[in-house]
Amino acid sequence: MSESVLAKKLSNRSVGRSPLPDLEIIGETFGRILEDHLRPLLKTIVGAFIMDCEITKLAEVVDAIPVPAMLGVIESDSSDRMALVNLSADLVYHIVDMRMGGDPTVSPMVTTRSFTAIDVQLCMDVFDRVLRAFELAVEENVGVPLKTNLKVTGHKQDINTVRIAPKTADVVLLTVSLDIGEAARSGEFSLIVPLSILDMLKAATMQADMTEHIDDNDLWLQQMRMSATNAEIPLHAILHTLKLPLASVREIKVGNVLPIPRAALQNITMVQAIGSTRESELATGKLGAFDNQKVVKLKEDPRPELRGSLTKIVKSG
Repeated sequence: MSESVLAKKLSNRSVGRSPLPDLEIIGETFGRILEDHLRPLLKTIVGAFIMDCEITKLAEVVDAIPVPAMLGVIESDSSDRMALVNLSADLVYHIVDMRMGGDPTVSPMVTTRSFTAIDVQLCMDVFDRVLRAFELAVEENVGVPLKTNLKVTGHKQDINTVRIAPKTADVVLLTVSLDIGEAARSGEFSLIVPLSILDMLKAATMQADMTEHIDDNDLWLQQMRMSATNAEIPLHAILHTLKLPLASVREIKVGNVLPIPRAALQNITMVQAIGSTRESELATGKLGAFDNQKVVKLKEDPRPELRGSLTKIVKSG
């Protein structure tokens, strides 16, 4: 397969799902918390309106970022991926003006110019507040504190100088419009987070949820829960279930052809083995290929009641 054909296939594949539930609710919570965090910084009223909250391809996001750009780079000690905050030129102008003593009751015409070192420094606090608001929104949604190390580590003006993930990667794109002051000075920014970072946040919340009620001195219970969490559970992917007369089964030999309907490739059942005789359906998926090997891609999340049962097993030690 030629490189151009492979690139086309990758660029056309569907996007993934957010590892965190209720992404739209997280976005709404993010906007509300951000308003509270920006008011003391800009010393006026601030309204945050969620314009978009979607999962898309990084390549599509990158192509829409102008140069020069006001990009805040977010890094994590637990992942090689980075996130970005992209402030529009209009928003940068209003932030700088307000922080330099601008009048919140007046909305001056935006002057387009190159970003200076002073502009960058005055916007760094905004980057920090955007990140903190996002972390708090996730915490409020999942119900446990995050034990992660996300931080704003710097600023870039050219998107081509920072690689947050492969361009074919799936990212969460949060687009927010800010109204600043009584005159409603307006500007937009976007928060770009690879799904791999959300995977890390989800793992951190699951770990926190399992340990939040454990006494720090109860080493035995901690060890038992850790062992239960790390225990391996067999998973089986069932392509198709075929029924044959007993006489036909008795005559099966090498070279026989067993019919499998084409639709079976799109409806593979994933089951979890329980003991030696019972199986519980986990989810359904479809057959595909990735990294030169056959894979099963889930078409739905595992059933909530099954997740709950597994959580109870872990917590019971």
